Amino acid sequence: MTRAVSYKGFSIRPAPQHLAESGMWGLNLFISWSTHNQEHTLHFFKDEAYASKDEAEVICIHYGKLIIDGEIPGASVG
Repeated sequence: MTRAVSYKGFSIRPAPQHLAESGMWGLNLFISWSTHNQEHTLHFFKDEAYASKDEAEVICIHYGKLIIDGEIPGASVG
């Protein structure tokens, strides 16, 4: 798993999944944050595939930021 990226008090951890049948990489990530000494983590994925792990990681981070900013309908951290 790649290193987490901090964004607006949240931690975005890309975790692209290798799709064995196609050889591509799926969008999969975790967003974590702390409140009142309690750690929270949510898992998000999207039904899209990318040619490389590096490309999928970049998209995971971007998608995580959009979730945190409230720009993805049906996906929320709050």
